[in-house]
Amino acid sequence: MGTVLIFGTYLGLLGYIFAVLTRTNRATPIERHSQNRGLAVASLLAASAAILQAAPVYLPGVGMALSPLSSIPIIVGTLLFREMALPMFLTSGALLFIASLEEAVIFLLATGPLGVSVAFFAASDMPLWQRLLFPAVLLTSGIALLTFSVGLPGLQSIVSHISVSAFVGIFLFSLAYTSLFLGIAHMLQKRTALYLDTGISAK
Repeated sequence: MGTVLIFGTYLGLLGYIFAVLTRTNRATPIERHSQNRGLAVASLLAASAAILQAAPVYLPGVGMALSPLSSIPIIVGTLLFREMALPMFLTSGALLFIASLEEAVIFLLATGPLGVSVAFFAASDMPLWQRLLFPAVLLTSGIALLTFSVGLPGLQSIVSHISVSAFVGIFLFSLAYTSLFLGIAHMLQKRTALYLDTGISAK
């Protein structure tokens, strides 16, 4: 029952974010720039996310430090190409399934949704606590699924069974981690806005 509730929370939050991004009526960079250029950049970002996530596979040790950075190309892609967030997310996941099933699952449940959600809420007018809370809850559900349903060895060695204290610990970690990446998303939002303005002026 607990796993079903966690999975429902994960699907509900992520589904809501993708639904809003897909039906947005705001002018997107793809509408402002050539479609071919937009698709090329989005594809490169999706590939970059997959390469970073799979880093532990081909770079043991140092790859563990690179893997969490896979959220950053997804953040940039979501900020630049809102309507293409879902295709980028799925493309990265598909590429990872070829490289490593374990890394693909980690991306689809944790690092990928984190990137999409912090980019989505970074551009929101919600109060700061809400912009932190929703991505943190999404990341908490993803980590909980990785720990208690998928049974990821590294996480199970830290949290062996479902308990209130385990969820509190996961949530506090997710909140701190989300704070870091939300700050990165805000910084990247300013940079992407500058990129778009420069690109439009040059046309």
